Amino acid sequence: MFDIKGQVALITGGNSGIGLSITETLIKAGARIAIMNRNASSGKAIVDQLSSQGGEAISLPGDITNPEEVKVAVEATITHYGNIDILVNSAGINIRKKAVDFELSEWKKILDINLTGTFLVCQEVGRHMINRRKGRIINISSVAAAIPLPDRAPYCASKAGVTQLTKALALEWAPYGININAVGPGFINTPLIAELMKDPSFQKKIEDTVPLKRVGETADLQGIVLTLCSKAGEYITGQTIYIDGGLSL
Repeated sequence: MFDIKGQVALITGGNSGIGLSITETLIKAGARIAIMNRNASSGKAIVDQLSSQGGEAISLPGDITNPEEVKVAVEATITHYGNIDILVNSAGINIRKKAVDFELSEWKKILDINLTGTFLVCQEVGRHMINRRKGRIINISSVAAAIPLPDRAPYCASKAGVTQLTKALALEWAPYGININAVGPGFINTPLIAELMKDPSFQKKIEDTVPLKRVGETADLQGIVLTLCSKAGEYITGQTIYIDGGLSL
């Protein structure tokens, strides 16, 4: 039920953090991978590492907020592998500061990458999947889509948008055999919270607010992502599944 051997997965932001963990998970499960990210050297380094371990992967430098670069990356994936079975939208950013202190440019940057970029990649890959009448799309949302977090107003708004976008696309594309879901991580030990992890008070906050009383690891997301990509998840669509230690309860 969890077999995805030979399937092709395009992963945005697949060179670091949650995206890298998902890349490693899917390639170990037998998928062929295309990584799209802005950092060409980082993407190549990950591909070289995966290839040395027997995996099949390519790196596609590109900006997900640029429609033309998205189109080029999607077409390059199809040209190289023949099709796209799975899309994982993991690219994202966050800026922490008081809402009154945000510059408009910062607001736009977060929304452009987290929400607009996710839509543009879904749209381009969606055209291909609609023609094939099948596909799986997984968007990385956040617990911030369900509960407000201080000093993250644009991030909360962007991830709430991702969750609602996931529902809208799932409804619209269900007749074409496309399953679209989102995963909403809580506090996960990645570069996005590296500074928080250095703060001794952060651990106290986790113990006070997270029922499982620990920060999550990227490995905590691997099982549900594989489920959503495989036959095991074929009757799941339009959902955001929170992997947050109970924070959103």
